[in-house]
Amino acid sequence: MSTGAVVTPLVSVVILNYKRRDALVQSLDSVMRQEYPNREIILVDNHSDDGIREFVESINEPVRLIELDDNRGACGGRNAGLLEARGDIIVTLDNDVYFDSPFELSKVVQVFRTRPDVHVLAFQLCDAASGILRVREWCHPRSWQEFGESEFETNFFVEGACACRREVYGAAGLYFEPLFIYCEGYDLALRILDHGFRILYYPQIRARHLMSPMTRTRERPYYFFTRNYILIAFKDYPVIEGCRFLLPKLLMMLYFTLRSGCYRPFLKGLWDGLSGLRKIRSQRTTIDRTTIAYMNALDRGRPGWLARFARHRREPQL
Repeated sequence: MSTGAVVTPLVSVVILNYKRRDALVQSLDSVMRQEYPNREIILVDNHSDDGIREFVESINEPVRLIELDDNRGACGGRNAGLLEARGDIIVTLDNDVYFDSPFELSKVVQVFRTRPDVHVLAFQLCDAASGILRVREWCHPRSWQEFGESEFETNFFVEGACACRREVYGAAGLYFEPLFIYCEGYDLALRILDHGFRILYYPQIRARHLMSPMTRTRERPYYFFTRNYILIAFKDYPVIEGCRFLLPKLLMMLYFTLRSGCYRPFLKGLWDGLSGLRKIRSQRTTIDRTTIAYMNALDRGRPGWLARFARHRREPQL
């Protein structure tokens, strides 16, 4: 290699799949159309049981298929792909998320090349039809109206639309599988920040979200968000800070429950969260107080409660 040659690291694109074949076709096509050549595609199927192997064998570009023998959820499914990824950079997509242009992987590589201080990139996630920023997935510590098009350090990323340096997973670990689905990125982000890595929201890297309803039920988020907030508060925080994290989250879920009438999954989430603490006691990874201070500093830019609840004026955005 000549002295002036540009290094093109291997990029692993890990797509998590469960049913939603039409969405998967669009996601895969957007990856195969990327002009960045040094890539591998890993497709993890969470036991869709719908002929996924025959479908993959019909694709022109090599796709490494991992067929799980049961549905391991978002956490277990992604972990299976991450363990097989060989790239220096790992991009994770959900099967209903696709790149906005053929140049998104090149942007990922360029940012990591020029910003050695950045270790995780949170993409701008947009509506599939309009291309407008999706407020539903906006949990960053900034106002989406003011900062939707600006880059900034954050403590949040959408698990199905992000990129990480390989060493992040080696140091901070993988997704916490008892969560199964929802909040798994929040838990991992805490461990990432606790290891001194930094997360950057970078809106110039864009993905679109089809938000397929096929695998979603109306009640499921009320159970999993409630349960998982309890597990995260216990697993990741010292006691007092855990209470400070948990109380507003449970009040928020209670507010959503009163508006939607989904009482049973909310109450079951409370019960299973509290009763499940004993099972994860040995897996606690309490973050350092310097990490909590960094998180608090980021959160000073977060809009107030009235502005946040305004997002849910028409219906709870879960």
